[in-house]
Amino acid sequence: MSLPTKPWTMTRLRSWLAMLVIVQCVAASPANAAGAATDEFALKAAFLYNFTRFVEWPESAFASAQDPFRMCVTGEDPFGNRLVALRQRRVGDRAIRVEYPTTVDALGRCQMIYIGDATPADLRAAALRRDPTSMLTVSSDSSFARQGGMVALVTEAGRVRLHINLVAVRSSPLRFSAKLLEIAQVRHGDAGPQL
Repeated sequence: MSLPTKPWTMTRLRSWLAMLVIVQCVAASPANAAGAATDEFALKAAFLYNFTRFVEWPESAFASAQDPFRMCVTGEDPFGNRLVALRQRRVGDRAIRVEYPTTVDALGRCQMIYIGDATPADLRAAALRRDPTSMLTVSSDSSFARQGGMVALVTEAGRVRLHINLVAVRSSPLRFSAKLLEIAQVRHGDAGPQL
């Protein structure tokens, strides 16, 4: 795995982790017990955005310098309107566009994809394909990283845990900050299925 060219500072990591701790504490408070699922996906939406700060995409991941950063969701959308606010954010010089692809061709334009429940088999297979891809694959499925996905955001005992498949990460042209890899609670080493 090559080292990122962006200056990954401890200050940046601390601020990201502090934000996650605050959201996690709010989500775990007794006042929010009824809205636990709501808060879980608010936290996961924050993870998705923050991945853009700790993962670097090659220029070849975009058709042109003007292309937006496409954050895609397939299957059932658990985020509701939580991703709408990300449309106001940027990844470097690129605007974020949230899309909901329904075909394999449309999926190919995504830089990050969240694979939700009820994702059609052809889209899931295309996202997990083992050829080098510039698409960060994320799901809440606890077996996702073991099946070849890059990142799983798994809820365990009321906490969101980060599971990372190191083989998928290292075989990708994406550059992951070592700091991001260090905070993962589970690091799977298998390559997953050869789809």
